Amino acid sequence: MRVDMKRVAIAVALIARSALGQNAADGPVLEAHRVSPTASLNLYVPAGSVRLVAWDHDSIVVRGEKSKNDRIFFGGGPQGFKMGVESRSPGESEPSNLVVYMPHAGRVSVRTASANIVGEGVSGTFTSSSGNIRLSGVVSSVEAESMTGSLDLDLTTPWLRARTGDGHLLIRGAPQDVDASTIGGTLDVIAPKVMRGQFVSVSGDIHWVGSPARGAVFDFSNHSGAVDLALSASASAALTLSSVSGPIENGFTRIRPVASPPRTMRFNIGNGDAHVSVRTFKGAIRVRPE
Repeated sequence: MRVDMKRVAIAVALIARSALGQNAADGPVLEAHRVSPTASLNLYVPAGSVRLVAWDHDSIVVRGEKSKNDRIFFGGGPQGFKMGVESRSPGESEPSNLVVYMPHAGRVSVRTASANIVGEGVSGTFTSSSGNIRLSGVVSSVEAESMTGSLDLDLTTPWLRARTGDGHLLIRGAPQDVDASTIGGTLDVIAPKVMRGQFVSVSGDIHWVGSPARGAVFDFSNHSGAVDLALSASASAALTLSSVSGPIENGFTRIRPVASPPRTMRFNIGNGDAHVSVRTFKGAIRVRPE
């Protein structure tokens, strides 16, 4: 039995070396395990950075550098692993910089305190207290949240949920169903293939740039921040705009909002193929040519 385990360990190590030889800059191999193609990974890295990369191998390989005062714990089986960095002594963890390779069809649940997160073609849940999150690639679904960090999401996915407090939230790429919100951070959306979008902020400005897809349904909601829609010349949408006390600016037609609060306005651009609703309490609403 011992001999078999040694052979397995050697085989995994050889796979890791051959597959990652061109990535020596990622640091030494810290862990390497064979897993199911749909394996899940539960990961915790308090400080530093973690980069997750999807690849075409049925294995999880971890490379990088960790603090001398920290240790990596790793446990589980072919269907799923739990991994994290923890301090050997009481106190705040020192930064660790890890690169994790995992199967394309797998899923990750990663949490950090201040560590930044980068994901390349990886599906799952990405959560940080103050770290920034940057995700890209083709994925099955993503949920990303940072309390104070910024999010840059350049994804092709059927479903995307994103949250931040005071950070900047940027959505681009080709997500189809998007639920995105901030508290005070700016929310920028440059994703013309969104079919259903709910975009919310309390005091941060919301910006949309582009032409809504045919049949798309968007709902923008804000309390005191502005909602700015920069629509291309080819845009075709039916718009309903409403604000309790904020101004409404229409850069496409001569239609103006009703004078009595709440101020409201309805008009079409083109054939009205998409449906766009914008509501604020006292934030400005601007609809203008791109």
